[in-house]
Amino acid sequence: MTKAGHSEAGFTLIEMLVALAIFALISVAGVMLLRSGSDTQIAVKKRLEEMSLSHRLSNSLEGDLAQAMVRPVRDQSGQPIPAFTQGDAEVPGALFGFVRAGWSNFDGAPRSGLQRVAYILEDGALKRLSWPMLDGAKPSDAAILLENVVSAQAEYRDDKGEWRDDWTAADAQALPRAVALRVTVNGKPEQRMLFLVGAQTRVPAPNFEEGADG
Repeated sequence: MTKAGHSEAGFTLIEMLVALAIFALISVAGVMLLRSGSDTQIAVKKRLEEMSLSHRLSNSLEGDLAQAMVRPVRDQSGQPIPAFTQGDAEVPGALFGFVRAGWSNFDGAPRSGLQRVAYILEDGALKRLSWPMLDGAKPSDAAILLENVVSAQAEYRDDKGEWRDDWTAADAQALPRAVALRVTVNGKPEQRMLFLVGAQTRVPAPNFEEGADG
């Protein structure tokens, strides 16, 4: 008479430790993968926000400067202000100011389609300032276009094609042919943006140094 044998299946202690180690490795790898994906998403979102702000500044400058008009204005005290100014005595931190056309008037307000604007650097932010009226008015609230700005400098191209660091107001009707804005954001390399001013249909200033026949 034979006795039936009984077999018992199970894991040894070493097999359990190996299984736990493999599970731990898989868990760590999964956490690292999720964290990497989350960090990448945050970095991409931050970069897109920075690009959006940079494009907003560029689009605002391009739209305003392309519609710049030869229209001198008057300040609150009645003093004349040239059509294009570098800086502004009324506005601390102003880079330049001018009058632009094409100001939308969807609500039919009793105002002109021209708008006086200025770009200023204030508290580390580049802002666009506007006035509700061309003459004798106080500026409205400034709109922030770019933050964390370390420095901002403008250059101006005159009718002779020369770039200048300053724009004098000897001629109240004078507009630069182009404006270059150099902007440095904290932790970023300097960016140089170039914009044409007005419709570019102005007649170049005559060169009186050259002799004329006859």
